[in-house]
Amino acid sequence: MAATPVRERTRHEIVRQAMRLFQDRGYNATSLQDIASAAGCSKATVLYHFNGKPAVLAAVLEPAAADLAGLMDSAAGLSQAEAQEFAIQQFTDLAVRYRGVIDVLQDILPVIDEMPEIAQLVADGIRLTDLLAGSDDPLERDLAKFAINGLLGECRHPGERTDDELRNLCDIALRRILRSA
Repeated sequence: MAATPVRERTRHEIVRQAMRLFQDRGYNATSLQDIASAAGCSKATVLYHFNGKPAVLAAVLEPAAADLAGLMDSAAGLSQAEAQEFAIQQFTDLAVRYRGVIDVLQDILPVIDEMPEIAQLVADGIRLTDLLAGSDDPLERDLAKFAINGLLGECRHPGERTDDELRNLCDIALRRILRSA
């Protein structure tokens, strides 16, 4: 097994520490210097790997963004009813798996549209809302937004529910709130 190159390990540690700091302090209250200190490197090293804090944020969000993009690709060929069912199942799994990311996203919501580094994640999130709505009806879309926001808020509280309890809650809530197409 080949050793992980030093640059790759450093980049990984920067992302890991940034995630921890963004969760603990919030995105806005975390500086590049904070991230560098936590990762055991200089601010210049962070800037060598990333062209600024939004790029670090994009790297933190990348695994969740990739999984959401995969969900959207998989749902593309499905009927509206099948896509809604698939989205309910997959959203529940993603929400539980990426609990920490939800904390970070909630913190940046007021300025999320000003961050081109995560524009695709935002676009896929909007498309997910449309899939969950199961129709073009504006009320159904509003209900989907309501359900997503409520469940994401619930996912922000680690330790209050086990993953299985949270999956069950999300699944039941989505099915009760969203009318099947």
